[in-house]
Parts: sequence; structure tokens; C-alpha cells
Amino acid sequence: MSKAFVVGQYAEGQGGIYIGQTAQGRHLFAAASLLDGDFEFGGYGDGLEGYSDIDGAENTRKLLERGLHRAALAASEYSADGHKDFYLPSHRELLQIVAVEGFDEDAGYVWTSTPYGSYYAWAVNFEHGHVLDGSRDNEFRVRPVRSIIA
Repeated sequence: MSKAFVVGQYAEGQGGIYIGQTAQGRHLFAAASLLDGDFEFGGYGDGLEGYSDIDGAENTRKLLERGLHRAALAASEYSADGHKDFYLPSHRELLQIVAVEGFDEDAGYVWTSTPYGSYYAWAVNFEHGHVLDGSRDNEFRVRPVRSIIA
């Protein structure tokens, strides 16, 4: 990769703010802002097993295959700078965004793609950094991300 990315700054041509490298060694980019509106996670009561705390792309793929996961769908439909490979971040990816960008008093809770049991999924409050196992029928915000091989 010929261009160096700067953590916390918009990466021209990459569709978002450069967050850094993920636990998988990929470059992570977050959409410049939250999507408009609030979305249910979906799948309330579905036993979602085998989802990752670090791989939001794989989680999103699995959620979309099951259907009725509005937060994952909203993230996957986002595009920027010609890129259409955005997804709902995993628990750790979203925490990494908060660590880079800091708190945002207007953001509230933001969904991750990481389910917790049959009725909950992890969400992060960007105002305080609080992590919540939110009921999947709650409506929270969505921050799409994409990652590329480092």
C-alpha cells in the first residue's frame, strides 16, 4: 500500500475515517458519521451461536443470510468513495472506534454485529463509553465500517 493512513483522519478514497489495524491485522475505516435513524438489531429470540467478537464482516454476512436484521442491512447498504463493502462492526471493532474518536454526546447507543444470547446483542454508548447487552428489539444507531488487508 503506497499511501500511509493517519489514525483519526479521513482516508481519501477509502470511504471513511482510518481507525487503525484490527485484531486480525486489517485496516479499519469507519463511515464519517452515524447513519440517519435508529434500527432494530433484529432476530429477537433467535439463538445466534458462533458469532465473532472481532470479525464484523463475517457476523454481518451471517446476519444477512438469516434476514430481518435491520441494523446489519443498513450498514451493508452504505457506500462511500465508490466502496460498497461496508458492514456492521463487531464488538471490538466498535470499541476501537470509540478509543480513536472519543465520546460523542449526540450519538447514544450504537449496535455491534455481535449477538449475546437469544435476545440481546452488544451495543456501545458513544456518549459515555458504556457497553450494553441491549435487547435486539431496541432501536439504536448504526456506524458502518469496512476493512482491507494490511
